[in-house]
Amino acid sequence: MKNPVYRANGTFEIEYEPKNYLGVLDRFNLAKCARQRMTEYAVDVIRWKGERRSFYSTLQAMNVDMVCYND
Repeated sequence: MKNPVYRANGTFEIEYEPKNYLGVLDRFNLAKCARQRMTEYAVDVIRWKGERRSFYSTLQAMNVDMVCYND
């Protein structure tokens, strides 16, 4: 299987190897997209419920430790 190629400004190509995990930013982007789709499909209850499930399960999977600094 060949790795994907990214074309920069149409002048040169960079071949890259996709990562095999989802980072926190990737999960955040997935949750953001699911949230946008929830808005788009507000009238379609079945689709909305599916997007809502995607949104909350993605947030839950992030499991980000939040640090609070009190100075």
